[in-house]
Amino acid sequence: ESVELTETRMYLKVVTPSVGYEIAPGDVVQAGVMIANSEVGQGTLSVQPLVFRLVCRNGLIASDRALRKTHVGRILESAEESVLVFKDDTLRADDTAFFLKVRDVVEAAVSEATFRLITEKMQKTMGIRLSGDPLKSVEVLADRYLLNDNERAGVLRHLITGGDLSGYGLVNAVTHYSEEVEDYDRATEFEAIGGKLIELPSKEWQ
Repeated sequence: ESVELTETRMYLKVVTPSVGYEIAPGDVVQAGVMIANSEVGQGTLSVQPLVFRLVCRNGLIASDRALRKTHVGRILESAEESVLVFKDDTLRADDTAFFLKVRDVVEAAVSEATFRLITEKMQKTMGIRLSGDPLKSVEVLADRYLLNDNERAGVLRHLITGGDLSGYGLVNAVTHYSEEVEDYDRATEFEAIGGKLIELPSKEWQ
């Protein structure tokens, strides 16, 4: 779907049309995976399930069922000098074991079982009505997830034009707005916010 190398991270977002589901009439989503890594210490290597919505061509990054690995340095600092701790064969074995885990998580991310669990959570948000002023709902969202004024206005615009004043409508407003964000890192954060929203318990939605 997309690949990007920003100043701080590398991203790879892949979608498979072989695993799909009609979450509502005419609203089809497909399974995928998002892999991100930073070689400059700005994040761990992570593998996360991605759900791609065809009608808007935007993605949602699931916050659970993820694999992350903190970069373990080859050097440990002692009081007197730098000491080499791990031998090359140890590091190679560690890398091999980790990338076997990456393979397994990628396969799990696009599996029918994982995909249905995520889409079921998305469907549950359809039954959550946004009572009261939609502007207030977006303000609460903006405060919680640290959106600036332009971002808040963009999400509100998509919520209103989408005409769906439900939890699902808000999730889609957030992920749809990500397409307008020029900064790829920030756009990806909006896709991840969508994933966090479908995990919220009913009390949090209230």
